[in-house]
Amino acid sequence: MPLKEKVDLKFQILLVFAMMTWGLSWTNGKILGNYNNVEIIILWRFFFATLFFFPILLYSRESILFPLISIPRIIINAFFITLYNILYFAGTKYGLASTGGVLVTTLNPILTTLFLGLIFKKKIPKKDWIALTLGVIGSSFIIQIWNIDLRSIIKTGNIYFLGASFSWVCVTINTSYAIRYISYMTYTFWSFLFGFFISFLLLPNKNIFIVFNYDWIFWVNLITISIGAMAFGQSVYFKATSVLGPKKASSYILMVPVTAVLFSIILLGESINHFTILGGSLSLLAILILNKNYN
Repeated sequence: MPLKEKVDLKFQILLVFAMMTWGLSWTNGKILGNYNNVEIIILWRFFFATLFFFPILLYSRESILFPLISIPRIIINAFFITLYNILYFAGTKYGLASTGGVLVTTLNPILTTLFLGLIFKKKIPKKDWIALTLGVIGSSFIIQIWNIDLRSIIKTGNIYFLGASFSWVCVTINTSYAIRYISYMTYTFWSFLFGFFISFLLLPNKNIFIVFNYDWIFWVNLITISIGAMAFGQSVYFKATSVLGPKKASSYILMVPVTAVLFSIILLGESINHFTILGGSLSLLAILILNKNYN
């Protein structure tokens, strides 16, 4: 097998595992939400993600230093990542992990396409409008918009899932500006570290070391969601993007909602209704259309 094919195969295998950790993270979040204050869990998630991302940064041979001009972008990114985590844990606490895994991961690229088009005032191609329409219809089925009232959107966690998706769009758009003058690996490391400090500021008079009283189930899920989804998952995905190309790498994201549902069924015993299946299928089709002929 030629060297390039071996390298491509290696990253394809790594991508499969990375996407599985992203899918599993929704189940991890649901389990962790039963233990303690969300801010304490987020603090430790950022701590372990930063700790284990550091050797990955060194291995990638990227500079740990960053240009001063990138500081505002790093702080903004850390803020929105922290906000995403707060909404993500709140959503999984009150709602179904499977619903969040399907809704957020399919809605993110759809909203990002729409907002980038509006911000840069670029004409959105016809195929993208078709995809956006399918995405909106799919998301409406997932959250069963016809049944929504204030009490139901809080009880089902849908309002938090929608908020998480919007906050991640802000992360994506901010990142598109930041990586013009800082490498993604360096940017991610410092975003994690600043996220840790922001999380710490949210915890006045809280005993952050209470987590050491928890059982092994807590620690397995915390380590998996921190090292697996954040440190390993993100580094593999963005390295694979440069090796395989954005079109091929991004296609693997379609695994996330599928694995999120599977892990939720297997580990949490959640049942999936036909609206989630129908809405998720329409949203996945929308992402396929968005990625068509994209490089």
